[in-house]
Amino acid sequence: MLGMYVPDRFSLKSSRVQDGMGLYTARRVRKGEKFGPFAGEKRMPEDLDENMDYRLMWEVRGSKGEVLYILDATNPRHSNWLRFVHEAPSQDQKNLAAIQDKNLRSTEWQG
Repeated sequence: MLGMYVPDRFSLKSSRVQDGMGLYTARRVRKGEKFGPFAGEKRMPEDLDENMDYRLMWEVRGSKGEVLYILDATNPRHSNWLRFVHEAPSQDQKNLAAIQDKNLRSTEWQG
């Protein structure tokens, strides 16, 4: 992605998932380390349709687990480098979790 800022400790490289690009790090992410927020366009769940690519969308949920809105990072102009963090192929390989702050201001990744 031309012009997309990626922090120095990360790099975009060829990947076998999601448009052929993935985010890689030069050093291990420490347990509890946070980075974010995940940026995207705010969409309401009822505005989505089955033809959309959901791989770059994150649900923002309320205190009772209800979906409040969707952050859609499919448009590079309205997203950031975190759009290249991909879901692990299996639960055993999962090493990051998306967390949402209580004020719904951001969605961050935690190692």
